Amino acid sequence: MTVRLDPATRRKVERIAAREGISLNEALNRLLQRAPDQESERRVPPRRYKLKPRKVGFGFDIAGARRLAAEMSNEQVVRNLKGRG
Repeated sequence: MTVRLDPATRRKVERIAAREGISLNEALNRLLQRAPDQESERRVPPRRYKLKPRKVGFGFDIAGARRLAAEMSNEQVVRNLKGRG
């Protein structure tokens, strides 16, 4: 039988053969025997991670912070425009 391997797979088979002192044919056989069968592999769907919302206890007012950031941004724009005139 003739088998055509991509370069990366061939290097892997060659490394196994060299490391274990066996032929390429035997190295390929061992590599294939170690590979999991898709039919025998039981697929378990990953569990969804559920994030539980929690109240932040340090009293931060996000709406106020956004309002303040908008005001600061508006003031900066006005300063920049005045500086150009």
